[in-house]
Amino acid sequence: MVRRFWIFLILAAVYAAAAKLGLKLAFDHPSASAVWPPTGIALAACLLLGYAVWPSILAGAFLANIATAGSAATSLGIAAGNTLEAVVGCYLVTRFANGRAAFDRPQDIFKFAGLAGLVSTAVSATGGVTSLAVGGYADWAQYPSIWLTWWLGDAAGALVVAPFLLLWSQAPRIRQSWAYWSELFLALALIGVVSAGVFGGRFPALHSLEFLPIPILVWVAFRLGRRAAATAMVLVSAIAIWGTLAGVGPFITATPGWALLRLQAYMSVIAIMALVVAAAVAERGRVEQERLQEAAARHRAYEALEKSEELHRAIAELASDFALIARVEPDGTLVPEAATEGFGAVTGYTLDELRERGWGVLIHPDDMPLMAAVWRRVLSGERIAEENRIILKTGAVRWIRFHLQPFRDEKEGPVVRILTAAQDITDRRAALEALRAQQELIRQLSTPVLRVRERLLILPVIGEIDPARADQISDQLLGSIRSNRAKVVVIDLTGVAAMDATVAERILRTAQACRVLGASVIVSGVSRELGNVLVHTGLDLSQLVTKGDLQGGIEEAEQLLRHDGRPPATRNSGARAMSWQPTGNPDR
Repeated sequence: MVRRFWIFLILAAVYAAAAKLGLKLAFDHPSASAVWPPTGIALAACLLLGYAVWPSILAGAFLANIATAGSAATSLGIAAGNTLEAVVGCYLVTRFANGRAAFDRPQDIFKFAGLAGLVSTAVSATGGVTSLAVGGYADWAQYPSIWLTWWLGDAAGALVVAPFLLLWSQAPRIRQSWAYWSELFLALALIGVVSAGVFGGRFPALHSLEFLPIPILVWVAFRLGRRAAATAMVLVSAIAIWGTLAGVGPFITATPGWALLRLQAYMSVIAIMALVVAAAVAERGRVEQERLQEAAARHRAYEALEKSEELHRAIAELASDFALIARVEPDGTLVPEAATEGFGAVTGYTLDELRERGWGVLIHPDDMPLMAAVWRRVLSGERIAEENRIILKTGAVRWIRFHLQPFRDEKEGPVVRILTAAQDITDRRAALEALRAQQELIRQLSTPVLRVRERLLILPVIGEIDPARADQISDQLLGSIRSNRAKVVVIDLTGVAAMDATVAERILRTAQACRVLGASVIVSGVSRELGNVLVHTGLDLSQLVTKGDLQGGIEEAEQLLRHDGRPPATRNSGARAMSWQPTGNPDR
């Protein structure tokens, strides 16, 4: 807070001092000067420090005018106009000319010149001259000439002083070589000598050649940049004002005031020209730098892609039979781009042959719809693992497992390449199919329905029972009951260590289905664990007869057959219903 206070206090003092200096050059009226650097100081201060500096501008302008001419009221009116000029100029430049960066592009410099040099300065000229005329300190008949002097002086201050302050206050500071500073010093010295010759009266023959400093200004702007151009403009302006006040130079007329007006119009025009040239050169440099950076980034990306492709090829060769990289064209066409050596070894095709003949020569016709859907998913950015058939160059059909990985140039950009790692799984699929067939055969053999004697079947169940096997047991048992017209069935679970509730429920429903077909069911070899599972199924177990082992089950079956497959009404044979814990080996 204290620091800002001191900054604002210094700003007010600098503004007042610059205003007093400008007012010393007032000829048409004591309060209207054709040389008015405070406009550039106030505008630069607003753009750099913000609108909060307006009290400093108001105070500095009031102090300068109250000590010059007029009353407190007119001085306050003039100060208000100067303050409003800075605020309006700052707003217009910030809103339409890129603010503090107005000198980065030529188009913004033209906007700055129009808004800050012509529009906002009219506010100060109108307010100041009107305050003087209303207060009686200026003749209304002189209003146009005083207004023009005021306005043109403020415009020159905005176009010459403000760019110099803004460009030298912006970060980063210049860090240049000694060669740059040497060239800058020589350029300023040269333009100073030429300006002194044209405007200073040393060489009268040069007084009509006011254009001589312009080529040097263009050279400075082109070679040394915007800050050097703005500095050269301030130097030329100072020398030209000094020479004109001394009564020499190309702009001398009958009245000093009119001479200064002509000079300020001249300086405003060449200031815009020099700044535009410097900005155009800087913008071209930025564009070239961006292009170089973009080219370097593309080169790095290409190198990274090549390394990535080499790495993926190496990994693919180690982890798969072959790898293939396809480029995605803008129309979605997939063009084979690179492949590992394994591609030719597996398929028999070279990469050139695949490009010429197309993907259709490789993919099995029956798998074409599947692969079309897979390509669409991969082009949307999805990683896919899929199995399908390919046709080798020899005509043989092989099963291949593909792993497809899409790549993008940008995070949200389209897919530009697809990496495919492939494994020949033909032999593995054949082995799996053979294994499944063997397992199915073993399963069928592990659950035989045995016909022990007429109307008596035994079903020994061995190993793990899953829902699929439970359904198979049910189908086999019910089919055997019908074909053998069995009256009693013994289901022996001695070889079953455990089963879940779902399988137990299916076994019990099979037993109920057997009774529907007219066969009594005896379950033997039920362990304590299996008994608990059967009891907790929630089904009616009252009609289910259990025995501890297969021998007991067969004996119970013999007794049932002597009674035509139905248990006698009054018999104490040792058969028990599943309402109690099953008997048998206590260790099971």
